[in-house]
Amino acid sequence: MGLAELLALQNQKSSNILTSPNIEVIIKKKNIIFDASMFTAFMKCARYYDFVYNMQLADIDGKSNSLEAGSIVHAILEIYYTNLINGFSRSLSIASGMAAGEEYYFGCLDCKKELCNKHKKSDPYLGCKNVPMESEKYEVGYNWIVKTMEQYFFHYTSDTFNPPESETVKGKVLYEDDEIRILWKAKIDVIINAGLSKSISMDHKTTKIDRKMSDLSNQFMGQCCILGTNNVIVNKIGFQSSLKPVDKFKREMFSYTSDRLDEWKNVILPNEVYKFLNCIDFDKWEPRLTSCQNQYGFCDFYEVCRLDRGLREGKLKEMFKVGPKWDPSNE
Repeated sequence: MGLAELLALQNQKSSNILTSPNIEVIIKKKNIIFDASMFTAFMKCARYYDFVYNMQLADIDGKSNSLEAGSIVHAILEIYYTNLINGFSRSLSIASGMAAGEEYYFGCLDCKKELCNKHKKSDPYLGCKNVPMESEKYEVGYNWIVKTMEQYFFHYTSDTFNPPESETVKGKVLYEDDEIRILWKAKIDVIINAGLSKSISMDHKTTKIDRKMSDLSNQFMGQCCILGTNNVIVNKIGFQSSLKPVDKFKREMFSYTSDRLDEWKNVILPNEVYKFLNCIDFDKWEPRLTSCQNQYGFCDFYEVCRLDRGLREGKLKEMFKVGPKWDPSNE
């Protein structure tokens, strides 16, 4: 059953019916679909969410070097693990993965002609604009990404797990009350069997700096709630040329108590969704000025928000373009 049919069926089953001798009032619930990217963006700043997801604005210069480098690695690992699942040898799976990374870097001819049926329309292989061939200062180069992944596969030569699923999208209703129903969607990089009918998600994270990662993550807690587990594995892949493979390739387990997951699912998630619905009802997407700067620098829209209201539209047209529509129901 597809997503639309599922929500339609649940609407029929769970509509509240208030009755009296002479009146019947049917109140239908509001179905809200969120994924970690959308939810985190809204928690960060409602105006940022409006720019990125309502107006579909993307940087006119394309993804940053960090994002493009991470996308190349994801393209490699997606094909690698998918081929393992399909019964191919490890050596052939590695070769196919590296070929996919090369295609992501140089671009797919059919994607460039908008004729491609192989890659997602939300993330076409148009080629990387901000990854040089060789590394330059703080920018990771393509040849070093290739070298890093060769080191990665050699480092994990003894991997014995054969994941049942890779790059899979799952959805689950995580919260429901008299007024709303929240369907959470998650794209999971790799699912690992953990025994006793339990599955654990493994999420690939690339980094240029060895920095401690927080477990206060909507993405990780959402994956735990969808899979019915309390653990998630973070597959850290470092681009540092000064570190040995043992120091830059790490798999860290994050564990959550049931109470923490319950608070996230039944308190934090619905509270934010009600704020989100309020923004929709009044069409007001106010900025959250505490999110304008973080450890990586300024928000993408920092220069826009610093301007007077009458000047912002022109700055948006100068710095951004309309990108592909983000569809959490079919990531």
